[in-house]
Amino acid sequence: MDISIMLAELSRMIWCLPFLLFFFGACVYMTVQLNFIQFRYFLQSVRSVFQPSKKSNSIEESGQLSPFQAFINTLGGNIGNGSLAGIPVAICVGGPGAIFWLLLMSTFSVSLRFAEVYLATYFSDKATAQKSGPMYYLSLVPGGAVLSALFGIFGFAFMLTGGNLIQCNAIGLAVFKSWGIAPMITAVFVTLFVTYIVVGGSSRIVQYLDKLVPVKVYGFLISAIIVLAYHYASIPHALYLIVSLAFDPQAALGGTLAFALQQSIATGFQQGVNASEAGLGTAAVAFGTTKGQDPMTSGIMSMLSVYINTHLVCFLVALSVIASGVWNNGETSSALLISAYETVFGAMAGLIVTVLVTMFAISVVVAYAYNAKVCWDFLLKGKFSWGFPVVYVLCAAYGVLMNAKIVWVINSVTTAGLFAVNVVGLLYFTKTIKAGLHAYRTKHQ
Repeated sequence: MDISIMLAELSRMIWCLPFLLFFFGACVYMTVQLNFIQFRYFLQSVRSVFQPSKKSNSIEESGQLSPFQAFINTLGGNIGNGSLAGIPVAICVGGPGAIFWLLLMSTFSVSLRFAEVYLATYFSDKATAQKSGPMYYLSLVPGGAVLSALFGIFGFAFMLTGGNLIQCNAIGLAVFKSWGIAPMITAVFVTLFVTYIVVGGSSRIVQYLDKLVPVKVYGFLISAIIVLAYHYASIPHALYLIVSLAFDPQAALGGTLAFALQQSIATGFQQGVNASEAGLGTAAVAFGTTKGQDPMTSGIMSMLSVYINTHLVCFLVALSVIASGVWNNGETSSALLISAYETVFGAMAGLIVTVLVTMFAISVVVAYAYNAKVCWDFLLKGKFSWGFPVVYVLCAAYGVLMNAKIVWVINSVTTAGLFAVNVVGLLYFTKTIKAGLHAYRTKHQ
């Protein structure tokens, strides 16, 4: 049997409704254990990002991030083409009701984001930050040597596929479709840019993320708000479709109620996992290098990245597609988003979406260069550091030219692997997290 078919079947078996319900159950369990922290500390999370302290906003040594820079790295990695192209796909497969389940999953998964970042900083070596992140706290549980090694392998594969190959492929396709530029030429420019970034190390990565992330977020928000302002009269009906078709998806998907409901829930839950990455440990990789600065502050700050990506960016993409009335026109992925934008911007829609796709992809490639390097160093115990830029740059070049289908499947499998490994550490150290939260509340009462 062809390996691509085998991987596709494995992915289908993994991402079944029982696994997604287990994921959701873990989210609900952690939410209850932490006393609904994502709601109680939401405003504090906003303040910690938009009014960061000098301590949380300064980088101290090469190779280490401040908590605020770790947040920007996380946001840069989370908000990619999984949001721009993934949400239209979710609507096509699961109907508008899938967005309701996506938001539900994402809301409860915020507790996992707090938990993993708390552990990554709580168990970080405050002197050197060499022992930090999921690989370190997983090493402290029974069977930890195996778990931390598995996380390093899954993490590196996840960041190389979802954070590099797929994003570079999206750039190549978008540029070719809009301007007719051959992928080989695009590959040259992407290779030069990624080489410049990764050779510059963590300081250059942070420098570019500080510029790229705000530009891409504000650029998208402005365009989406214009589309929604034009279709303002249709917004109430779009919201009605999202809620009503979540519980009665037959009207959109056909088939039996049981099949349609399972399809809608599974699609929404899976896209919620992919969009937020909460519980996968990717954010903990970046926050783990902050030299253990106040685990509670870092954990609370990190929660906002989930809200920005899922409740703002993903929700606005969905609302734009549904309110514009094109959600069931037969198109999917970024083509469906272009159709929504065409109702307002006309022939300029393709250009606007192409620019957004390119900006989103570039920031993900830059953000995951840092995280992938952390996994590389862990797996090779700090040796062969010279090899990482070579591998990452070659993957970026190949990503522009390849057929991304099999890479999407590999990324899907590694995503499930990351959660399955990381959740062991989160559940094992639940009491540790609760004790830290209790101490924090007592101190600030």
